[in-house]
Amino acid sequence: MRSAQLTPFRSGPVAPLRPKLSRRAPASCKAVAAPSALTDVEKQALASYRSIVSENSKPVAIQLLKRAAATKSVPPETVEGALLALEQISSQEKSGPTPSVSGKWRLVFGTATKFRPFQYIPVKEDFVLDDSSKTLALESSIGPFEFFIRGVMSSWRPESGELDFQFNKVDIHFNGSKVWEVTPKTKPKTYTFFHVGTDLACARSSAGGVALLTK
Repeated sequence: MRSAQLTPFRSGPVAPLRPKLSRRAPASCKAVAAPSALTDVEKQALASYRSIVSENSKPVAIQLLKRAAATKSVPPETVEGALLALEQISSQEKSGPTPSVSGKWRLVFGTATKFRPFQYIPVKEDFVLDDSSKTLALESSIGPFEFFIRGVMSSWRPESGELDFQFNKVDIHFNGSKVWEVTPKTKPKTYTFFHVGTDLACARSSAGGVALLTK
């Protein structure tokens, strides 16, 4: 087993850098940070989505996102538009604290790349959160290789849906055996969950970009 230093490969959906927005509120009132200004690509995606739906509402957006997660048949631009519409709607709502995000979530779609065919994540990639131990991992597999990017939760703020974390270790397995251990140089990140349901979650990364996850 070898130990090395490198910049981690994928550590969740990323896109052009956006400033982190954080607003505090009493636990009884969820205050989702207002989305920052959209990029031109995001504006186009949002306009495309709104042009094909009869109603710009949360149920309509969630229904489309569930279909996209189940079938991957919805055009990527439309999926991105639905995520952005849901983010905007959620930012204007007042509701209770965000439900716990602890558990294993499959990353289905993310705007980490502007190459739309790859916005549907082409490999198995799970975001595993353990609130009791304050640990998390991004687990992915490609053929006989498995990658476990591990980290710690700095804080979880249900009043705003913000999860602060940092990855600090990567284990690489081949055919089930650990063959390499990497200590990556990473920066703290925040995922702001603007929707968490029983089987569907949507979040924005502090590095930019939105993601669709399912259980």
